[in-house]
Amino acid sequence: MRRLLILLCVGALGMFALAVRGAAAADPLEARVTISFSSPPAADVIERLAAAAGRKAEIAAGSMRPVTITLTNVKLVTALNAVCDNALCMWRYDGTLKVTPLPSEGSALLPPRVSLALWDVSPTDVFRALGAAIGAAVTIEPSLPNEPVSFNFKDMATAETLNMLCNMLQCAWDFDPQHGLRVMQKR
Repeated sequence: MRRLLILLCVGALGMFALAVRGAAAADPLEARVTISFSSPPAADVIERLAAAAGRKAEIAAGSMRPVTITLTNVKLVTALNAVCDNALCMWRYDGTLKVTPLPSEGSALLPPRVSLALWDVSPTDVFRALGAAIGAAVTIEPSLPNEPVSFNFKDMATAETLNMLCNMLQCAWDFDPQHGLRVMQKR
């Protein structure tokens, strides 16, 4: 059974169109989509794509750029890659579409996944160990909390790991391949 959903809207968020074609597929990432968005917030675009595929989106805290994009008859996986490239985010799908905003262009060059297990260490040591795990130099502002923490991550998206750590420790991070990982107090 084929399904076609077309959505066209003009409003305060700009103009956008979304069409999804495909069977109520076992793999929603294989559904074919046609999209056209002109400057709406990236979260709105991602939520509409997920909903059109019959799925939910979880978007982590952080900011993404507005999306201006037009794609015709591409797989949903291709559309998500293009939207995240445009908005500066990364995504993964495990039944729910999970999206993690990235702080900068260079952050997209982080190794994709990391595993790390630490118990009762300072936050500074957590970030140093993470830097060692991904093979990057680390610069840490001295204003981070110093109470011991414990973490166990297995095969987790690196940016998602950094976002989670910084949400818990009230910090912010950035990465560029030349200077490595930088962790600073949230302002």
